[in-house]
Amino acid sequence: MASSSSSTSAHVNNNKKFAVVAAAPAASHSLSLGDLISLQLERLNLSELVYNDELQLLLLLEAPPQRRTKQSMTNIQVETEHAAIVDGEDGKAPLSKAESADDLIGAVGGLSMSPTSATKEPQLDFRTHVMKWFQQLRKQTASFKSDEESRRIREAGNDSYRKERHALKACDFFTEAMFLAPAKNSLAAAIAHANRSTVLHDCGMYAQSYDDCLCALDLGYPEEYLPLVKLRQASCALKMRNFTLCEEHLHELLHMELNEVFETRTHELWHQCEVLKSERFEMAVQTGDDLETHESKCYEIAWYGKTSSMRTIRPVAKNSTVFEEEALVMVPSGNSRLCDNCGVTKFVEFPCIYCSNRTAVYCSRQCRFKHAPIHALECFAHQIELFEALGDVFAMPRLIQLAFRMLITGMPQVVGHFRKKPTLNKLWAAFNGVLTERTDIAYCSLLRLETHTDAQDVETLAALAVVAHVLAIYLSKCTTFFDQLERNMSTSTKLSKCEWELLTAALLLRHICQLRHKHLVHCQSFVLPADPHIFSPLNEFQLWSAPMHVKSGHLHLIAGDVAVVAYTVYPCTLSLCQQSCADSISKKFSGRTLTALALSDIQAGATIYNCFCSSGNYQQTTREERLEELQCRGINCQCEKCLRSNPDEDFQKFHRYRCDNPQCMQIFTPTTLQHARNLRWWLSEYYTQPEQNGGELLICSQCDEAQKLEWFWTFTNSLLDCELIEERCKLYGAIERADAQLMELHECKAAMARQLLEQCLMVHREGAAVLDDWEFNKLGSIMRSALPSAAAQHGSQSLEYVKHFAYFWDIVALSNYKCTDRELMQMLNALEFIPDEYKEIFINYYEDYIAPKFAEESYGSIMDTQV
Repeated sequence: MASSSSSTSAHVNNNKKFAVVAAAPAASHSLSLGDLISLQLERLNLSELVYNDELQLLLLLEAPPQRRTKQSMTNIQVETEHAAIVDGEDGKAPLSKAESADDLIGAVGGLSMSPTSATKEPQLDFRTHVMKWFQQLRKQTASFKSDEESRRIREAGNDSYRKERHALKACDFFTEAMFLAPAKNSLAAAIAHANRSTVLHDCGMYAQSYDDCLCALDLGYPEEYLPLVKLRQASCALKMRNFTLCEEHLHELLHMELNEVFETRTHELWHQCEVLKSERFEMAVQTGDDLETHESKCYEIAWYGKTSSMRTIRPVAKNSTVFEEEALVMVPSGNSRLCDNCGVTKFVEFPCIYCSNRTAVYCSRQCRFKHAPIHALECFAHQIELFEALGDVFAMPRLIQLAFRMLITGMPQVVGHFRKKPTLNKLWAAFNGVLTERTDIAYCSLLRLETHTDAQDVETLAALAVVAHVLAIYLSKCTTFFDQLERNMSTSTKLSKCEWELLTAALLLRHICQLRHKHLVHCQSFVLPADPHIFSPLNEFQLWSAPMHVKSGHLHLIAGDVAVVAYTVYPCTLSLCQQSCADSISKKFSGRTLTALALSDIQAGATIYNCFCSSGNYQQTTREERLEELQCRGINCQCEKCLRSNPDEDFQKFHRYRCDNPQCMQIFTPTTLQHARNLRWWLSEYYTQPEQNGGELLICSQCDEAQKLEWFWTFTNSLLDCELIEERCKLYGAIERADAQLMELHECKAAMARQLLEQCLMVHREGAAVLDDWEFNKLGSIMRSALPSAAAQHGSQSLEYVKHFAYFWDIVALSNYKCTDRELMQMLNALEFIPDEYKEIFINYYEDYIAPKFAEESYGSIMDTQV
């Protein structure tokens, strides 16, 4: 699994500095993003660069060299009067009109590209090189799809379904065939959709099967097989109790020439539909007013200049909802498959047939339709993997894509409000003035957010400005975005393409700087240890006994790790909270929806705090780690946890040792380790290498003796041969000896328990070794004793805690090992705080394997209590 970066700044990679070239790249030279940045920065004197805002910086980059001086800065100053939305004077556009070269429209439909005509004007040279770079990216991604490979995978799916009778495996094959089908041969994708619809129907996933039928028809499924698809649509509609839709498809079938089998099946469905319709009965249904609680929100926002504070206006009980908001914009992180529209992570994929690889996928046709206005502007960028190419220079290309979505989502919302003849200066003044005061436009909540610009890092800021300009050129040359904006404007006066480019580039740069501040939200969820839909797309079927039902002993693979699956912005709630390393809220991400729940009882009038450090709060990280990340995001944390004399006091209680020197035996906590960034030395490659075995890793602060840690070296070596009973016994012994040195709640206990159970369950699952009741009891006791550490450090309502007890549930499912009713209830309560799609999987697993083993014992205890 690809781990997410802990840093949130869009900094330039140190390994990829901008090579400043003396001249433009030759025709034979392969362009890179670094070259494009150099082309714009080579003539700038960054140390003398003077600008007041993002648009002025873009104008400096656009202007010829003779205008890039302090003396001539006044010639390109931006007007500051409030205009565009309110009445104002018309201004003259300071830029040249749109160039006469043909606009290049790519994106949806896969239209080809042609280079722009060369020009000697300096401001057009950069556009020519950008278009050349786009062409190079297009050539690199042209071979991602293969009709022959799609057909081969589809035939493998047919064999899995007909011969092996393994529906879930066949479904994965057909999905893979869709991604490999070339856009110019939509028949291959149509057949894959039709075949998968058969499998999904057999699995009881009728809504997805019906969507697949529609996709097959849209992509030109052969007309001679149309009755087969219509019959399946009717069957799916009947299963979904949509009788009107079912009858519609049955009427279509009755007007076709059907063979005897199809005609018989059509009449059978008609009869079933009539029977089910006659069985319907009226039910007393509560009205919408009856269901509403009419409970007002429990918070208010106070503004102090450009800073904000969220406060409660009434008491809030522990685990109660403080606020809830749907993300205004969202992009997948790439760590897991994610519906590009609604943000769910477990679904049957409906891809865009034009995009390369799995860049844009959806959980349904409805989500794909809802996201179409956004995807139409991104599709060609996905085809050439434009956002991935940004990663060659910038550490977080998804941050730039999120800023891009902020722009293309928001600008159409405001252009219809421009009443006067616009100029570039007036529009920019509006985006900095009156638009930030509007509360009836969603995009205005983004414009109000603070920005984080590092004045000392001028090179990075200028490089980001160039990238913003590159994306603006993409919108101009490869999409119809600017044409759409002008159609929505009520004035006949039009801006030139150059002016639109500069305006959107300036807004893009502002959004990037906002995301470098605290407003970028890392949405965490479970990710498979090796997500099959990224690394091995045909193996996920091995986890499931049925849709949303995991096989016994496989739950820990579903909750194998916690990672960032999406980046979002919540401008009306979370962004307005104040920073504190001691949070007031826990955050539940379910799709695009954020639900903030009170970690403890909150009194009326109390400030609501959030820790904006993605690596963890004061119990999970050291102050040095948090300080470094928060400073990169422009946050100076002054919370009570950071200002203590020992700010790492709470973190260190999870890292306390008893000295193994018989003459000492004192409890100590190490302060720093030379080869580990934090106190988690067991994760450092340096300390786990054989040549460092037994080195001076931990030094007792009481007696200055190096700890032998014999149990850790034994554990590390024996873990490699876990299929042997002798080695597993050594592991159990090492865990017991570790308990004598690792104090209660030590984080290493939970880490070692997870490693042990992961390896033992793997060898049991693959048949390399068969664990008996004695071993299952050992493993159950080890994991059970580690759970309090995870609950104390991360909270019993956290994903980390659920990740740990997933291993414990697998042991219970495979054996007769049990825990107390109170412990079980704590685990079940924790499921209320995980994404809804995973909650369903965990509940199904509980009902399939856990509840039956507790039923008899629980019934007996209830009877005893009653007596």
